[in-house]
Amino acid sequence: MDVELLIIGNEILIGKTLDSNSNWMAKRVTRYGHRLRRITTVGDDLEIISSALQEIIKRKPDIIITSGGLGPTFDDMTLEGIAMGLNRKLELNKHALSSIKKVYKHAYDRGILKLEGMTKEREKMAYLPQGSIPLPNTIGTAPGVKINEGDIRLYILPGVPTELKSMFRNVILPILKERQGKFIEKGFLFSGIGESQIAPYTGELEKKYPQLWIKTHPHIGLSVEVEISITAFNVENGEELVDKVLDEIKEIILNLKGEIINRE
Repeated sequence: MDVELLIIGNEILIGKTLDSNSNWMAKRVTRYGHRLRRITTVGDDLEIISSALQEIIKRKPDIIITSGGLGPTFDDMTLEGIAMGLNRKLELNKHALSSIKKVYKHAYDRGILKLEGMTKEREKMAYLPQGSIPLPNTIGTAPGVKINEGDIRLYILPGVPTELKSMFRNVILPILKERQGKFIEKGFLFSGIGESQIAPYTGELEKKYPQLWIKTHPHIGLSVEVEISITAFNVENGEELVDKVLDEIKEIILNLKGEIINRE
């Protein structure tokens, strides 16, 4: 499956908050053989959220996952922006409202919150785009949302990492596992020659094996240690092919008087 992420929040764009959510989700999407095609980050702006979503929909991924902007404050405008992008109205969702009420009552009864009952800010989190299915938030207050837009499945998740991870594991991970593909990544370290010296050879190999992604990563300073990795998604006989190309690269490096550093 093809997946895109839409990350929402001014705090990310100004550098106040590090977007660890994208990294965490990318690893899990990839692990199960799916392609993360693009990560888009936008601020808390209705027009920008709406237009960003519309651009993603034009690319027709199988799944879109958004993160952030589901809270009770005025700048939490993800749901309204998504509704605009889908040309749907916001409506009070009774299931979401009931869930939010229970969370706040529990927090008040335990003495965590001093304000009892619902306010318009708390109720705001229950206004979802038409056709939404609320997703339970077992850690926080704001429910997540699932929306079907044609063949695209849209999952709207909180930005708080613990809440996002819990919801992702409960809702999205089973889907990734059910439609699991094959992801392969192998590599090794070498020294004695640098990236620029090996680059013409890896370029030729990428032309020879277009279904593989061959990448070099400098590790320490200028050409002291370099990692080469090969990535493949859902390639027939991929394991054997990756091993074959790795052997070819090792032979090239040795012919160039480089040294192979095997990983332990």
